[in-house]
Amino acid sequence: MEKIKICFTSTDLNTYSETFIRNLKDGLDAKIFHCYGAMFPYLSEDKSLQSYKTPPLIDLIMHRVGLIKKPLREYYLIKYLQAQRINLIFANYGPSGAALAPIAEELNIPLIVHFHGFDASIYDVLAKYREAYYQMFSIAKAIIVVSEEMKSDLLLLGAPEEKLFKMTYSPKPLFFDVIPDYHSNQVLAIGRFVEKKAPHLTLLAFQKAKEICPELRLKFVGSGVLLPVCQDLCLSLGIKDVNFVGVLSPEEIAKEMSNSFCFIQHSKQAANGDKEGTPVVILEALAAGLPVISTLHAGIPEMVKDGYNGYLVEEGDVLGMTVRLVDLAHDRNRAASFGKFRKESNQIDFKDYLFQWNKLIYKIASN
Repeated sequence: MEKIKICFTSTDLNTYSETFIRNLKDGLDAKIFHCYGAMFPYLSEDKSLQSYKTPPLIDLIMHRVGLIKKPLREYYLIKYLQAQRINLIFANYGPSGAALAPIAEELNIPLIVHFHGFDASIYDVLAKYREAYYQMFSIAKAIIVVSEEMKSDLLLLGAPEEKLFKMTYSPKPLFFDVIPDYHSNQVLAIGRFVEKKAPHLTLLAFQKAKEICPELRLKFVGSGVLLPVCQDLCLSLGIKDVNFVGVLSPEEIAKEMSNSFCFIQHSKQAANGDKEGTPVVILEALAAGLPVISTLHAGIPEMVKDGYNGYLVEEGDVLGMTVRLVDLAHDRNRAASFGKFRKESNQIDFKDYLFQWNKLIYKIASN
């Protein structure tokens, strides 16, 4: 069977935090034409789309004064899609799907829209795109969610249930080969330093745990706007043995997991409504055999079962997270027993994950 041609969109070409997008792009059994630059893509990995780029101000003026019926960016993307004979558009993030839905309808190209988290939760995003989402729901052939909570959120926005497909991310195979050191004193935290991941609350929980278990140390992987705040917090509160190491590769992360005895992340809903989908790094930690201490937030409880492969506390419950961390630090046998359920944490094999995806895209492209 000839491989289908997919226009695969994202806001950036290689963003370190979007491992789920890179993994999926590399695993699809199709010829991928990666278009990026914004929610409405204006660049392409093969360089041919960027030659069509027009200054946004000129584009806007020409459209508003009636010299053109639609923004030039739409003409250029349509020309690109037609020239490449694209069989399917795969839009990462709801706003991108909403922007591309009219083009998909005009060219009669099937559209798949993959929601990831903020696009189904931030209040301003939902208000801005409410009508566009509703139109997109009628045009798209499939709408992908990563948790039951996200599915419920989109149903409330008017998405047809028969078009909603839950496709939870899968860790890459290298994480299943990790052997944690349950006798280590390293606690591992990984993620962007943003409000919904609440790294400051993780730090406060660690500080309280360290008062009881002074041997503990915390390694924080990642970057983001709250990183300087967290570094200042450590200095002002005298929180010792916290190592901020910046962004690491998947191989380096796997190595850090092998040097740790547990993983911790205090995800919470941000003030603007922003929520997680199902955090990939938590799936990777579970696959690596690390007990996870996290929160009752978004898709996390679908993967972390309290008292089975980790612990869950309410959002904002710093003391509760402290108690759970101390519990695992004092009982390494329990930490190891939680880690034994690495293959039973509602995760699917990466090959099966890709098989399900490829089955879906070929089904949609052939209809």
